[in-house]
Amino acid sequence: MPTSCTALEYCGFLWHKRDPSVPLGGFPTRALFYQPRFGMAYDLFGNGKTVIRGGWGRFYFHCGQFTNGLDVAAGVQTTTVSPSTVGGNLYASALDTLNVASQALSPAAVDSKDDKQPFTDSYSFTIDQRTPWSGLLELGYVGNSTQDIPSAGNGGSLNINTKNLNLVPVGAMLNQGADPNTLNANSFRPLQGFSDLYIATNNGYANYNALQATWVRTKGRYTLNLNYTFGKGMGIIGNYDQFNLNNNYGVLAANRTHVFNAAYSVELPNFTRNKIGGGFVNGWQLSGITQIQSGANLVANSSGGNFGLALNSMKIPGTAYNISNVSILGTPDLQLNPILTCNPTSGLAHNQYINPNCFAVPTTPGANGPAVIPAIYGPAFFNTDLGLYKNFPIGEKRKLQFRFDGYNFLNHPLWSFNGSNLTLGFDPSTGKINTPNFGTVTQKQGNRVIQMAVKFYF
Repeated sequence: MPTSCTALEYCGFLWHKRDPSVPLGGFPTRALFYQPRFGMAYDLFGNGKTVIRGGWGRFYFHCGQFTNGLDVAAGVQTTTVSPSTVGGNLYASALDTLNVASQALSPAAVDSKDDKQPFTDSYSFTIDQRTPWSGLLELGYVGNSTQDIPSAGNGGSLNINTKNLNLVPVGAMLNQGADPNTLNANSFRPLQGFSDLYIATNNGYANYNALQATWVRTKGRYTLNLNYTFGKGMGIIGNYDQFNLNNNYGVLAANRTHVFNAAYSVELPNFTRNKIGGGFVNGWQLSGITQIQSGANLVANSSGGNFGLALNSMKIPGTAYNISNVSILGTPDLQLNPILTCNPTSGLAHNQYINPNCFAVPTTPGANGPAVIPAIYGPAFFNTDLGLYKNFPIGEKRKLQFRFDGYNFLNHPLWSFNGSNLTLGFDPSTGKINTPNFGTVTQKQGNRVIQMAVKFYF
């Protein structure tokens, strides 16, 4: 790139008006997307009691049009307007005299060779078996794999698979005879004249795999559904290492390893044969659901994926330089993470889920913790909802329903971090943890809610 290139010339960027071979949309579009799928079911013994099922299918889904960085190609121009710019007069005649081409836009780009659309391959294999007591047992392996997840390409918090074309090489800002924190990172980028150059592309991926077990009964006066899932959701959870996307792969924030649900509905017996009394005490129905889930991945749900590492202006030993990704790693494009000195899920105290003594600050240039800290799971979830209701017929097509509902019926509050005690802070003088409650739950939330409702159906 010529050093004489000005910011307003956007050297290295091409769009349709500059080069007609570039598609109007910036990248080519495919005419067809193939979505094959197949399924099978086989009655193993021919008696309808044991059935094997399986299938696989591909499903494309469309994401919104990339718009980031297209202002330049659309001819958008900008300037900063203030009263001093127009002499304190904001009338249209004064605005007409402004030179709106005097300020460069922040360019970004799309990949001219990327014609992909995100898709999910879904697959399953199950065995269904009739059981005593009019039940059905189903055991299955269920999963999916999603590829070509798009990134809008602006490096924002929602673009965790962002691709940056103008990274500062690791170590480039070290040994420059000055505090690396005071240096201009743009002076060390391969493409001079630009800062970050984010490109919108389809480079993300995720997957989910689970073993599932279900037993259901839907006959007689009661129905029952018991189901359990042992699964894991994995994917790109952050933009911590911009040099290697694969290093940002880990357990997703929404993952719950163990999930158990019990749903039931019971028609209560008639308590009396008296016609008048039976109208009030007979015909009631009880229903409810109980849920038990293992805890969330605290790492993926923490600030920055590193528990908001707070160094409080800690210095590199023997220097006056603050510890940062620039002063330790020599680049702003690789996140500084704590070093693991032991298993943070071991040696836990009461109500503690993370051992803070297993974290240390990188103090030696080139040292760093893992880009993705191994998953650490928080408090489990437990809840029981209960409903009791009865329908009173009014004619042939109308009915009045009295209903009593109890949410969190057992009044079981849950331990929760609730946004607190998940910041990993260090004392700048001693280098020791100065957030003593880090990783420990100190509060509960949730309470019983009971309501009564009357519904009229017509």
